[in-house]
Amino acid sequence: MTNIIYNLFKQCHLGELSSDIIPVSGGLMHKMYKVQTARGSYAVKCLNPQIMKRPDVFENYARAEALEKILEENGLPIVPALAFDGKKMLESDGRYFYIFAWQEGHITDPENISKEQCFKAGEILGRIHALKSQNVDAAEPEVSNINFSDYLSPGDENLELLEYAQIKLNQARKMLPPMKAISNDDMDPKNIMWQNGEPHVIDLECLDYSNPIESCLNLALQWSGTVNQKFNKENLTAFFNGYLSAYDNGFRSYDELFGIAYTWLEWLEYNLKRAQGLEGMTEEEIQLGRTEAINTINRIKYLRSIEDEVRSVLEALPPPEAKNYKTHDDSLCYIDLTFEGGLDVIPHYELPEGFSFVNYKPGDKANWIDIELSAGEVLSLEHGQECWNRYYGSKEVELPDRMFFIEDKSGNKIATATAFYDIHTGDSPDNGQLHWVAIKKEAQGKGLSKPLITHTLEKMKALGYGKIKIHTQTNTWLACKIYNELGFQPAEESFNKQRFGWKMAGLLTGIDFRF
Repeated sequence: MTNIIYNLFKQCHLGELSSDIIPVSGGLMHKMYKVQTARGSYAVKCLNPQIMKRPDVFENYARAEALEKILEENGLPIVPALAFDGKKMLESDGRYFYIFAWQEGHITDPENISKEQCFKAGEILGRIHALKSQNVDAAEPEVSNINFSDYLSPGDENLELLEYAQIKLNQARKMLPPMKAISNDDMDPKNIMWQNGEPHVIDLECLDYSNPIESCLNLALQWSGTVNQKFNKENLTAFFNGYLSAYDNGFRSYDELFGIAYTWLEWLEYNLKRAQGLEGMTEEEIQLGRTEAINTINRIKYLRSIEDEVRSVLEALPPPEAKNYKTHDDSLCYIDLTFEGGLDVIPHYELPEGFSFVNYKPGDKANWIDIELSAGEVLSLEHGQECWNRYYGSKEVELPDRMFFIEDKSGNKIATATAFYDIHTGDSPDNGQLHWVAIKKEAQGKGLSKPLITHTLEKMKALGYGKIKIHTQTNTWLACKIYNELGFQPAEESFNKQRFGWKMAGLLTGIDFRF
C-alpha cells in the first residue's frame, strides 16, 4: 500500500512524503491512512475493493460528491474530499481513493457522548435536511426480505428475534410518509470529529437522498447510545431538540415508527456474508464479519429490550409551533386527511364588504387555475391544467351550478370552491365532496374562508346532498380548524389510516381530533 499511496501523491503533485504512512481508524468498511508531506498533512481513504465491485457504485459515489458540494456551499461543518483536476475519487494501481486535508481533533467518544454533542449533531442533520426537503409521490417501500435461516443454524435462539425485528422494520417502512431530502444517513458518532468543542463531519461518501423522518430517527437512536447498549434518554431528547431547531416538518409520530431502529438487520446480513467469505475473502474480513455479526445481534436484542423506554421519550417531543408555518406550507410533511359530516345545519357567514359571489361561466378555467396556483394548491400552469382535466374536463357542463368564485370590487376572481362528488364512484346523495377550496395569496386573511365554504355547502344541500366529505391535507393545516368549527369530523377510514396526519393537525390547531 505504501508504494501505491506514494504514486498517488506524486500523481496529485502533493509533494514528497516526509514521514512514514500511518494507518488510522477508518471505520468498518474502508482503510484510512495519515500521510505527511512538505505541503501538509492529509488523510487518505482507500475504498474497500469489494464495495467497488457493486453495481452502480461509481454513480452512487458521484452523487455523493455532488451533494457534498451543496453542503460545502451552504456552510455545513464538513471535511470534504479534495479535488484534483476536477476529480475527487482517484485511481491508482487499480485501487480507489479519496484524499482529505487532515482534520485535527478527536472522534466522538461513544462512552462519553454529551447532551451538547447530541444537540449539535441533531442540528447539523436538521440543517442538511432543510436544504432540499420535499414531499414526494407515494411508492412501494423497500422492504427487508432476509432469510436468516440461510446463515444461522435451524435451532439458533436468535432466529425468532430476527424475524420479529424484520416484521417491525417492514411495518414501519410501510407507514413512513413519503418524503425526500438530502441526507447523511451515516452521520453516527464515529463520523463526527470535535475540535475545541466544535463538530466536523467526516466520511460523507454515503450522502444521498433519503426519507428525513427515517434518517432522523435512526441517527437519534445511535447518538443516544443504542449502538453500545447504553441508552440515554436525555441524549435522545437533546438530539431531537437540535434537529427540530434547524428543521421541523411537523411530524411527531416517531414513537410509532420504532421499527425503523431494526435497520441494523441489513448490516447484520452483510456481516454474516463477510463471516462466511461471501463479501471479502481475506482472513481479516472474515474475522471482522464474525465480530460485527455478534455485535449487531446483541444490538438488536438491546433495542428490543428498550422499545417502551424509547417510545416514552419520542411521545414527549415538543409539538410543532403553528406560528412557524404559513397557512399553506409545503415544508410540512404531507398527509391526506378527509372530513365528513351532514348538511342539516349550516351556519351563515356574510362576505366582507366589497366582495361578491359569482357562478362559473365558460372560460373561467384560467381563473380557476390562477387562483389554485396562487394558493399553492397546484405547482404550475401545466399541473393546474392536468388537475382541471382530471376533475372537470369532461364535466364542464355541470359547473355553472357547482363551481363558485368570489370577486373583489374590481371584478377580479380571487377565491373558488366547488360543490361536487367523488369522480371515481359517481354522483349520489351521500357522495358529495367539497372540492378545491382556494383563496389567492394576496386575499388570504380577509375573512373569506368561512363565507366561501358555507356558501358552497348551502348549494350542495340545494343539490340534494345529505352527507359530504371534504379532502384536505396537513400542509393546509389551518383548513382543518375551519372545517372542525363548521361541525365536520374526521372520516373513520381516514382517521384509522392517517392517524399520523391527524396528530399533526391536532398539534398545529390545538384540536383533539378523534373519530
